[in-house]
Amino acid sequence: MRFATRRRRQEEEAESAFVSMTDMTVSFLFIVMILLAFFASQYNDQDVVPRPVHNDVVRQRDAAKREVDRLMLAIAELQARIDDLRKTLSARDARIAELERQLAAALEKLKQRDPIEAYGARFAEARHQMIERLAAAVKEDIAREKIEGLDVSAQGDALRFQGSGLFASGQGGLSGNSLRIIRLLGEHLDGQLPCFTVGPRGDIKASCNPDLVLIETVQIEGHTDADSSQSSNLTLSMVRAMSAFGAIAPDVARDDAPPMLAFQNLLGQPVVAVAGYGEMRPIAGNDTPEGKAANRRIDLRFIMYVPPGRDLIPQTVQDIGRIRTELQRRRDQP
Repeated sequence: MRFATRRRRQEEEAESAFVSMTDMTVSFLFIVMILLAFFASQYNDQDVVPRPVHNDVVRQRDAAKREVDRLMLAIAELQARIDDLRKTLSARDARIAELERQLAAALEKLKQRDPIEAYGARFAEARHQMIERLAAAVKEDIAREKIEGLDVSAQGDALRFQGSGLFASGQGGLSGNSLRIIRLLGEHLDGQLPCFTVGPRGDIKASCNPDLVLIETVQIEGHTDADSSQSSNLTLSMVRAMSAFGAIAPDVARDDAPPMLAFQNLLGQPVVAVAGYGEMRPIAGNDTPEGKAANRRIDLRFIMYVPPGRDLIPQTVQDIGRIRTELQRRRDQP
């Protein structure tokens, strides 16, 4: 009995100890749950800042984003402008290159002088030298004959005779000293023309005419002062030109052609010709005796052959025959 009582007491004590341990365990778990709930309530995966600060940061972020967008747009516009400028510069460079090419071609063309122009320069120089030789020879004649009132000079493409001793007012024909000087001119001209003309008396040689320049016409021009009517002065100027022609080409009335007319151009025409201009080409005023005397004059104008094409520029003395035939063929074509 005593043993049963003790056993019950032991079981009650054991049960009491078990209850106490259970309570302690439950209590501990409860405390742990409370702590977990607390820590869970305190956990946040994002930083927490005051709302005014948050709003200010958001405003700054949005402003920065807008500024970035603006800058990106500006960069895009600048890039577009740069592309346009590159295109413009490229076009400009291409234009400059084209202009440089054209300039180089023009310079090269200038270096390669046109053959007809070069031939013209050569015949201009040859003509100048011929007129200077004739002027010098006639001046020697005037000095030797001691003739006063008569002057001769080279005037571009013409040899000019003027002065009070050449023609009196209203006088048509040459006489006295002026006639003698013009006849001497004919002799000098007779010595110059063979090397620059073709025909029966033409005698072109490279020794006296290295550039093979040719005379088209030696035109004897008569002029007057303005003392009479234009119609009368035209007639008078032709009389003066014909008088000079008769002195230069004597025996013009012969049945056979005078020797001076045997100097021909490439078309078979005599190079010596006449023209009268009356008072229309004065070289001085007609309000003084000196001016009138200067206008009563004779000009010998030397007109040179101008090739109508490069293939008609003489290259050799023999080539002149080919050119002459071709020019006559063109003239005779209907």
